Amino acid sequence: MSTKTENWKGHQIRFVEREPGDWWAVLSDVADALGLSARFVARRLDKDVISKHTLPTAGGPQEMLIVNEYGIYETVFESRKPEAKAFKRWVFDMIKTLRKASGLEGFQIFRMLDKEHQKEAMAKLKAGLRQPVRVDFMKANTIANKAVSTRYGHKKMIGKAQMTPEMLVDRQPILEDTVNLMSVRDRFDLRFSVSEAIYKKYAQ
Repeated sequence: MSTKTENWKGHQIRFVEREPGDWWAVLSDVADALGLSARFVARRLDKDVISKHTLPTAGGPQEMLIVNEYGIYETVFESRKPEAKAFKRWVFDMIKTLRKASGLEGFQIFRMLDKEHQKEAMAKLKAGLRQPVRVDFMKANTIANKAVSTRYGHKKMIGKAQMTPEMLVDRQPILEDTVNLMSVRDRFDLRFSVSEAIYKKYAQ
């Protein structure tokens, strides 16, 4: 079982390769980098994304909690620090590099993560609108998809299925902002264009 230690802004993040191409991170390292309590995060994570592994330390072998890719990104969501987004991108690049070193590819974790985020965003939109209808959900996703497509130089809007993992990562805060603006506009009966506000904010 291979192990590797990487540095992110002075924080040492240890990775464990449980299976070829399947890299898990030490939870306490991830939590420390994000200013979180590893014990608190561990209680909130699903059992299938967290495990135990014995690693050598200065004081001898020690059993530690480790999390898989999904667990890493779930931990990132617990942090409200501006650095969280930068850390999420760093983790993506790091695991991609580690996978390539193993001769493997595949980033289905981002597809899984996007599905969960999508559900949460739509639930929030439903709760934020006085009389939500199907077209509202379609509108929110269309705005997010078009904003991401434009941001990455696509002349026409592309769907989530055609988006790269990097695009899906960028899509999350855009969809969140879209949902928030739609909810505020409806709650206070304001007159402004959500799409124009989003496109202006995320245009490059």
